Amino acid sequence: MSNLEELLGPIAESQHGVFSLDQARRVGVERSTLDKRVARGALTRAQSTVYVFPGSAATWQREVTSLVLSVPGLAAASHKTAAFIWGMTSFEPRITEVVTARHRRIHRQNPQIHESKDLHPADVILVDGIPTTTSVRTVVDVGASASQQYVEHCLDTGLRLGLFTLIEVQAFIKRVARSGRSGIGKIRPLVDERIGWHAATESALEDRFRRLITRSGLPVPASQYLVHEASAIVCRADFAYPDHRILIELDGEQYHMDRATFQNDREKQNRAHALGWTVYRFTWRQVKDAPESVVATLSAALSTPR
Repeated sequence: MSNLEELLGPIAESQHGVFSLDQARRVGVERSTLDKRVARGALTRAQSTVYVFPGSAATWQREVTSLVLSVPGLAAASHKTAAFIWGMTSFEPRITEVVTARHRRIHRQNPQIHESKDLHPADVILVDGIPTTTSVRTVVDVGASASQQYVEHCLDTGLRLGLFTLIEVQAFIKRVARSGRSGIGKIRPLVDERIGWHAATESALEDRFRRLITRSGLPVPASQYLVHEASAIVCRADFAYPDHRILIELDGEQYHMDRATFQNDREKQNRAHALGWTVYRFTWRQVKDAPESVVATLSAALSTPR
């Protein structure tokens, strides 16, 4: 193993196989040495100032890391790229997005490099070896380049995964909010809406159902509601209107039950019914494609005297 590999190998290994010119210089390796290695094929360039050791797998993570390391100064994977890294979305972005401090832009035709006046070192964290904007900053920033629906999905998924709290998102918005600051207009009303909700949901379908009910004007139901009989738990419903003795269960697209689970589920519903509860079940298709019918059903149920 050469001295260069000893010095830079561990760094590259922690960064998906790449290292930057700045990192090389910090351990005493100058550009002329790297250029000689490139000339004889012992190194390749991922970017003009980012290098790859032979044998490194050409992964999406390596591409993102290379772009981030190529930007001088403080920089991080951001926006939709960061949302994918954090797991707020399952859709791998077609274009890599990076944020850097204002006036440090490197012009490229394909990757989107954003400038920011409010990027602080505390806003950048290593996620799987990639400098990435924090989860809170990411969910606010995605509004600058994504649709309202995409932002809403990232917010609800991040809350469900425990990546941040609504209070943390509110605090970040307060810190960076200013006239013309992109992303704020999409995220702020979503956060304000959810502040009035009583509990976190456990699935994308439940998030969608709660948004539907909130915007319909109906009362917001309690989520993950436990029905008791004496000291025993009869069942846990996705949502409930306790004052009206109404339980709501949601069945996703992949909703399947084995025989024992199906039987147990029906027994619990029968016990709840015997205790005076009415159970309504809605599927993903009903919530997505026939929301008016869902709202009408519940509206009629809530208007019926108990």
